[in-house]
Amino acid sequence: MTLTQPAETVVLDELATAVACDVVLPGYEGYDLLRRVWNADIDRHPAAIVRVRTAQDVSDALQWCVSRGLAVTVRGGGHNLAGTAVADAAVLIDTALLNDVVFDVEAGTVSVGAGCRWGDVDRAAQPYDLAVPAGVVSHTGVAGLTLGGGFGYLARLHGATVDHVVEIEVVVADGRVLTANAEQNPELFWALKGAGHNYGIATRFTYRTVALPGLATVRQALYPASDRKGILQFFRQWGPDAPGNIGTYIRLLRAPEYWTQIPAEHRGEPIISVATVYYGDPVDEPAETAAMFAHGTAIYESLRTMHHATLQHATDDEFRYGIAHYWKHLFLQDLSDDAIDTIIEHSDAYTGRALNSSAHIAHQLMCPFEILAGRREPRDASNDSTAGVGSPFAANIGADWEYPGEKAPLVAWAKAFDQALAPHKAGTYINFTSVAGDESVARAVYGDKYDRLVAVKTEYDPANVFSRGLVDLSDNAGELA
Repeated sequence: MTLTQPAETVVLDELATAVACDVVLPGYEGYDLLRRVWNADIDRHPAAIVRVRTAQDVSDALQWCVSRGLAVTVRGGGHNLAGTAVADAAVLIDTALLNDVVFDVEAGTVSVGAGCRWGDVDRAAQPYDLAVPAGVVSHTGVAGLTLGGGFGYLARLHGATVDHVVEIEVVVADGRVLTANAEQNPELFWALKGAGHNYGIATRFTYRTVALPGLATVRQALYPASDRKGILQFFRQWGPDAPGNIGTYIRLLRAPEYWTQIPAEHRGEPIISVATVYYGDPVDEPAETAAMFAHGTAIYESLRTMHHATLQHATDDEFRYGIAHYWKHLFLQDLSDDAIDTIIEHSDAYTGRALNSSAHIAHQLMCPFEILAGRREPRDASNDSTAGVGSPFAANIGADWEYPGEKAPLVAWAKAFDQALAPHKAGTYINFTSVAGDESVARAVYGDKYDRLVAVKTEYDPANVFSRGLVDLSDNAGELA
């Protein structure tokens, strides 16, 4: 074990002797880098950062903190919008060094350390033409995305990430290292798959893999503001009913003034982006996706074909570190004309600046509103604790900024937009929640699963050690700003 600190600093020295891994304290040259998370709006200073290398390290650090009444946070990828990975004066348990990825091709599974990012998994899977359905940004943490449900480009074809979890190794509040699967600790396993941030510290995941359904062809077209309503009206039927190998993504935004790729009269004006991601033979793609692009006069078009691993990295620059975010997410069961009018009105009221970062127009770019198609058929969510994953539509209201003075009006805009769409809302994706909530929020999010989740919480974490999940499921939950 190494205590990583300046020689003149002697704090938390007991913790350094209690664990067999490095402990990083304030003042060390790497401390500021390790405490930073993806959302640049989060700027917190933990009392110590424990860089665990094994599940036993996690257990030792956790038990030491609990015995001394110190708050604990957990960092995997650090991508959580609410910044729950880090808290002032708490001990941060950093799992980044738990980063093994081991495929068992014959068994059709992969074992993944909880500190991995999804890019680690995608790159390791590429030689086998396999994948685990996950998100859309390669630097997203495996643990955080999985424990909240997980969906991305392969979701319409293969379901959520939690649908492919076979087993989770987890350290619970009393320090035990448990295996959770369908036979061992099954109630804990159920709770971890969707509300897992509240139940322990995951150290390893085992997933079933899927065979990649060919290359990914990404087609995008931009249309003027006058085409928005008609395109959204067509999308509400076509998107969820399209074959599972086609994902449809709609974005409403204001075109940057410098986009010379589009005619001058549309620069600086509201536009709509339509993109499809087609898995399969690129020769078949045009006929399969043509209908979605037949409802307006395109002012820009692009077409690219790539391997799934490349697609998984395609938006990394857009969702780069260093930008501040406040998001609201909505699962929608319908997309009525009233909802469409509300979406257009509030998208046009966005007060932020264009923050796209690529020289070309990607199929995604930072924008105030995105809606993507799920599937019309209800997803069986009885085997997990997810809420809303699998709805016909998923929408994200995104306020993004670089400078503190830009924050207040953008957050107010996002809240007002979310409130205006409340009559159409059918849940939220817990991984896209910018503010942790109290008991009333938890009940609203998890619905009829809430009481079962509380029972699991009572069994495995009666003292509410893990109180910084996105939604606090304890009986004495208080609101977190």
